[in-house]
Amino acid sequence: MFRVLGSSGGLSGNPQKGSTCIQLNGETLIDAGTGLSSLQLSEMKAIRHIFLTHAHMDHIAALPTFVSNLFDQSRLPLKVYGLAHSLERLKQHIFNNDIWPDFTQVQDNGTSMLELVEIKPGQVIEHQGMTLTAFEVPHAIPTIGYAVQQPKVSAHSHFVFCADCIVTDALVSKLNELPPISTLMVECSFPDRLEEVAIKTQHMTPSLVSRLLEQLEKPPHSVWITHLKPSYEEELRDVLRAEPWHVL
Repeated sequence: MFRVLGSSGGLSGNPQKGSTCIQLNGETLIDAGTGLSSLQLSEMKAIRHIFLTHAHMDHIAALPTFVSNLFDQSRLPLKVYGLAHSLERLKQHIFNNDIWPDFTQVQDNGTSMLELVEIKPGQVIEHQGMTLTAFEVPHAIPTIGYAVQQPKVSAHSHFVFCADCIVTDALVSKLNELPPISTLMVECSFPDRLEEVAIKTQHMTPSLVSRLLEQLEKPPHSVWITHLKPSYEEELRDVLRAEPWHVL
């Protein structure tokens, strides 16, 4: 069931290529970008847990309308997990009864459609046979990545998603603390010629990805590149095809 539903760094113009959303199993997602819309309605209604990395729009864009699909569901609430910063922004700017209904409010039947669950960097969550470890990553706003250990998913038994980030000593140190990584999913938003922009906005380029990987003490079994900005996707793919990485 593990699959990447969306990996674009923006609106790609391709309806089959939405923004960040990763399905861990039939009930659980990481992030809720526009890639979530690739699920069938029946699959959407099975989702019960969404782990957010941060509150930037390309990672939460589908969440408001997705929650609206759950009106007739008996297995509520939908649980959305994230940093306090992320959850506060959702409440303040999205689920505020102005932009969108506040689905966290308790209904007449004593339940709510949406429950916001705070998690902190370093927190370990046992979830449906998986172990998720949240770790802080450097980005323009508070952001976490997830190390997901899934013993029953042999190809991705230790999947690590760095979310949106920039390479720093702290990130390298954190990744080196983890057990051997089967699949490392790391972003690459801008080409090297725009490294100054990438650093300013706390994103990666091919050279910065290489710098990160060169410092890992235990190389991942596979590296997945994600979050290519649509305006630079063709240019990035031309460069990245020379690397032994899988470009999503």
